[in-house]
Formats: sequence, C-alpha cells, structure tokens
Amino acid sequence: GVPVDGTITLPCKVSRLGNHVFKIILKQGLNRQIRKMCAHFEYEVEQLKRVRIMNVPLDKLAVGKWRYLSDAEMQGIHNMIKDSSKT
Repeated sequence: GVPVDGTITLPCKVSRLGNHVFKIILKQGLNRQIRKMCAHFEYEVEQLKRVRIMNVPLDKLAVGKWRYLSDAEMQGIHNMIKDSSKT
C-alpha cells in the first residue's frame, strides 16, 4: 500500500510494460489514486488510459460513449460485490 490522503491504499498489482510505461490493477478507486501514488514515488504521470472497470472491458467503447452491460457482465458484478457492505 501507498500513503494517499491520510490513508494507506490497498496493495495493487503493477506490471512494467516498457521503460516509461506500466500497468496498474487497483483494488479500490480513490480520487486520483494513480496520480497520487505515482507522486509519492516522485513519478510524473503523462498519460492515463482506463482499459477496464471491474469485469467490463472498455476497448471497443469510444470516448464519451456508453453501452448497456450484458447479462454476463451484470452477473459478474453482482458476484464481485455480493459480500460488500453499503457505505
């Protein structure tokens, strides 16, 4: 975890894709979390690209557009949050 706004983030999975490129899989979505985590390590974020939200890939979705979720995507989301508590 990394200190962000007075709390410690949940551990993330980080993979190096190149000299200046890496992929992060978050377990939570704090406000500007990736930028704040990178700032903690004195890295400058030049570009971010979200490729997925939970189990929903965004690769075929144009910027500013939306689509209905499939039944399988909805079932996956329900399975992932079934043990969550409301906050």
